[in-house]
Amino acid sequence: MAILHDVDNVTSLIEPVLIFSGTIAFTTYLLYRALILKSKPTKVVSSSGESKVPLSNKAAIFVGLAAYYFGSLYYNTGGLEDLIQGTDPKLEQILALSPSILRGPSPPWMLQNRHMQFVPWMIQNEFHRGGIPFERHEFNVSACLDKGEKDCVHDPSLNETISLDIFPPLDPSSEFSANFNSSSPVVLVAPGLRCFSQDLPSNMIIRRLWAEGFRTVAINRRGHTPDKRLEAPRWNLFGDVDDLEQVYWHVKNNLVAPNTALFLHGISSGCAVVVRALSVWDKRKETNPELPSPTFVGSITLTPGYDTSKVLKKERFKFPYNALMTAMVKDHFVQQNEAVLRELDSEAVDATLAAESLQDFLDAAAPFAGYKTADAYYEGENPVNELHYISTPVFVMNSVDDPCCAISNLYERSPYPQHNNMSYAELVSAGPRGLIAVTKTGSHCPFLDGTFFPWTRDPFNGYWMISSWADTAAVEFYKSALQVYDERRFL
Repeated sequence: MAILHDVDNVTSLIEPVLIFSGTIAFTTYLLYRALILKSKPTKVVSSSGESKVPLSNKAAIFVGLAAYYFGSLYYNTGGLEDLIQGTDPKLEQILALSPSILRGPSPPWMLQNRHMQFVPWMIQNEFHRGGIPFERHEFNVSACLDKGEKDCVHDPSLNETISLDIFPPLDPSSEFSANFNSSSPVVLVAPGLRCFSQDLPSNMIIRRLWAEGFRTVAINRRGHTPDKRLEAPRWNLFGDVDDLEQVYWHVKNNLVAPNTALFLHGISSGCAVVVRALSVWDKRKETNPELPSPTFVGSITLTPGYDTSKVLKKERFKFPYNALMTAMVKDHFVQQNEAVLRELDSEAVDATLAAESLQDFLDAAAPFAGYKTADAYYEGENPVNELHYISTPVFVMNSVDDPCCAISNLYERSPYPQHNNMSYAELVSAGPRGLIAVTKTGSHCPFLDGTFFPWTRDPFNGYWMISSWADTAAVEFYKSALQVYDERRFL
């Protein structure tokens, strides 16, 4: 199987080479004919008097067809591959109000490849980085000494100051807050791996939500605020549910009006803490209704990986991204915070720095997340453990061609006894309010949209920016959830 996975990795990387080499070959041949040979097509008459296409033109046609063939050999068409829907009839209303979900993305010509989708998306991201005037709030979160224990013992030495970046600002004098008030709907956003408010990755969704009247609170979790080192040796690669709950109550009780509609949005690795949190809180509502629990009108997870005990293995998180990101997280989370982390567990620091894959890194980092072993970490933090308890309306977007979260993660059968040998796709369809759109293309997050014109207006300045199906579908889902599930604001 390892060889097959390597072949798949190599094949996926060859795709853009085939596409562009074929195009370049065809263009070069035409330029050669026009500039070097300086010959014009001539009519050739056969002995029978019939006109024939000259041999040189036949060669040009052949090269062009070959370029098109190899360029499109690995192309995926747009649209949906699968739609997985829970049992709540109200989801039909959501779909009726959100036409983009059923449409799926229409990837741009020549940019349908999973790797090539990253190129314009990342360029756009660099142009947008730092472009949103957030209002920053610093917020102190506490932590349990040993999260593997049933009873939480808070240790002040594990307290950390994180940052909440809010847009538009709560300050009503801001030009961006003109059409907002304390009751405007709020989306709490959990950024991706190593990401923060200006790079979630990509802040286009914040721009699109602002244009539709949604305020966002980007949660720069432990280790994610730029130019800020960890104060305490506590940090979780995927994010901490307890920290997220503290943020929720702070926002709900101190920053917005009563009964404000709240939403929860996870991007890439930020999906894990969102799904785990929803499962914990919705289970609490069901089993201990007398206890207060965070409640959301709806939630979105963009490209989740499901079972975190295996999602970051090399055969699932593909080459070259696994090696690249492993090096990046070592530097970002460990080497830059090495002194404070060694105070807690020097051996764990050595193990993280010696990790050969993201999964090895995650295993080794368990002590910094509050667990003695990797097994204890997955028992306490794996988002699929109690997936079946989620009752919040959740819209999930996955792509068949995602090189970082293999689509097989969704369809594999759960090894955990509480799931009765069901796949995660089957668990969602058996649950009440889950909705998963599996697209044919989209890569890991970009979901470029627009076959011949993949652009949309930037609501900030009126200029053009990349059009993402995921952003469009997300905005439609949140707007429709406000109509269909509005009563959840009062729960």
